[in-house]
Amino acid sequence: MVPTLVLVLAAAPPSPAQVRQAVARMQAFYEKAHDLRVAFDQTFVDAAFHRTLKSSGTLDFEKPGKIRFDYVKPEPKLFVVKGGRIVTYVPAAQQAMVGAFDADRLSASVTFLWGRGRLEDEFTITAAKRPGLAPGLALALTPRRPDPRFARLWFVVDPKTYAVKESVVLDGAGNENRFDFHDVRVNAGLPAGTFDFAPPAGTEIVPMSGQPDRGAR
Repeated sequence: MVPTLVLVLAAAPPSPAQVRQAVARMQAFYEKAHDLRVAFDQTFVDAAFHRTLKSSGTLDFEKPGKIRFDYVKPEPKLFVVKGGRIVTYVPAAQQAMVGAFDADRLSASVTFLWGRGRLEDEFTITAAKRPGLAPGLALALTPRRPDPRFARLWFVVDPKTYAVKESVVLDGAGNENRFDFHDVRVNAGLPAGTFDFAPPAGTEIVPMSGQPDRGAR
């Protein structure tokens, strides 16, 4: 089955011209955003174990290619991407995993948030509908080439700003990962050091491609 990406924007079915206009405005919003901070609520439905996991926190991103997830609930957890490096830190485990991160390998469905890559270069975009999302206009984006990273993806976009306010990813195993975004702040400036990570003393540093290295760095 060919995977499909879907965007949800407004109530009435759009014409092809409206679809192109909506995608262009959404793309333009992120091209003009130098930095962004948003709160999120995440719901992950595990198809294999028939369980639902809920979490919440904040998301920051800044050009070029910096991103930070701060999870608050159900427990503190941190993901930071900067300069080709990714760090995952879990305070309760006193452990940080560090590895290389190649943003050039990401799909335009992610990199367009950083103003890189164009959705229409990777996807054929048409109008569609998907039950269970907030009322809105749905746009289906079908990858021009098969993509194993997801079976389907939906966005809900603010019709005033064209910022994404909800995303839903359905992967090939049937797992569903939903993010609801709110309190969006664009180009307000982020604190210095937002994307730096200094592990507390005693943190175990674990290279993602190697063996554990104990101690703070």
